[in-house]
Amino acid sequence: MSDVMSKEQLQSWVARYKQAWETQDADLIVTLFTPDCEYRETPFMEPVPGKDLHAFWQALAERQQDNHIVLHILCQPSPDRVLINWKAETTRRGTSERREGNGIFLLTFSGDRCSDVLEWQHWHVVGEAPEKCSFTCKKA
Repeated sequence: MSDVMSKEQLQSWVARYKQAWETQDADLIVTLFTPDCEYRETPFMEPVPGKDLHAFWQALAERQQDNHIVLHILCQPSPDRVLINWKAETTRRGTSERREGNGIFLLTFSGDRCSDVLEWQHWHVVGEAPEKCSFTCKKA
């Protein structure tokens, strides 16, 4: 098998990732990543090692329900790297708070499995006003 992911393989990977997130299927998630992958939800987060991905996604499933996800492949800057924009709505278990998120994945692939995830994400409560910019210009 080639180490370069084809367009069809990438689209299949994205569809399976969406399915796993929406159905909270930790068993499916682990099939999408290499055993030695590193998964970071934020650039400054300690990476979750591949061996802990199942537990990581199980914990996520305990906090979320009613997930609806949209993923858009933005670009493939190199044969093994992909930028994806995701948008999600989810309900927090226990509080029933509906949240909306938007983020970017920078994914690195080894064959048809992801070996590295670097993510930037932002969330807010559905129905609440988005954060306002705190920057103000001084008038001359």
